[in-house]
Amino acid sequence: MMTEGKTIILSSPDELLPLITEAVRIALCEHPTNTSELPDKRLLAPKDVEREFGIPQRTLAYWRQESVGPAYTTFGRRIFYERDVLEAYIASGRIHTSESSK
Repeated sequence: MMTEGKTIILSSPDELLPLITEAVRIALCEHPTNTSELPDKRLLAPKDVEREFGIPQRTLAYWRQESVGPAYTTFGRRIFYERDVLEAYIASGRIHTSESSK
């Protein structure tokens, strides 16, 4: 069917289901949902920091209020932490014991 130079294709749901199923299958294969297969995100929201590093969001908020803790970036009202900065901040608190130097 042609309407003003545009083609309209009419299909029944039974005809579309296999096409949609195949499109979803291809999309899932190209975009993995398993987070271990995804590259590490460079910027992390506070909820991501809590999930990955175990630092509660409330602690992060307190640190920001007191101007202590790792450096962060704001974008509008959103707050982000750089993965490298967090890892360096955590490593800076490392205490070397006599056992760890062996």
